[in-house]
This record gives sequence, structure tokens and C-alpha cells, in this order.
Amino acid sequence: MNAVFNRMAGARLGLVVGKRAVARASARNRIKRVLRERFRQARVELPDLDVVVRVVGPVSRRQLHGHIDRLFQNLKEKAAAREDSSS
Repeated sequence: MNAVFNRMAGARLGLVVGKRAVARASARNRIKRVLRERFRQARVELPDLDVVVRVVGPVSRRQLHGHIDRLFQNLKEKAAAREDSSS
């Protein structure tokens, strides 16, 4: 995952889920749906970021939810640390 602060009014999400990483289209679509929904829920707590998530291999549903939650939590913590250091 890559995240860069932007000058827009809100966080944005980009997804990369290729055929080589996840062969079945239904699995790729499920991963993208879950990522979009979790991002939508976390968006209000995130700073103005451009977030690009790249899936590099197949994951189970449980792993996917755990990874996503950790990724967005790390983003929130880094943004809070940046806010604290700039004040």
C-alpha cells in the first residue's frame, strides 16, 4: 500500500488487483468490494490522502479483513503523528 498526502478535500482510493495475483474474477471483485467498503467506513477518520492498495497474492476472507483493518489503522496513526509533530 502506498499513501501520499494530497491537496484535495478528502481521501481517495486506488486499487490494483491483477489476474496474476488473484486468478478468479469473482475473487478479484470480492476483494475490491471489501476494500472499497472498508475505505468508505474509514474515510471520515483519514486525512487528505491518496491511498493505492496493490494486492500481490490470494488471501482468505479473514486475512483480507485483518490486513485492511491494520492498513487503515496504521494510516490513522501516521496521520495523527504528523499532526502532532506539525503543531
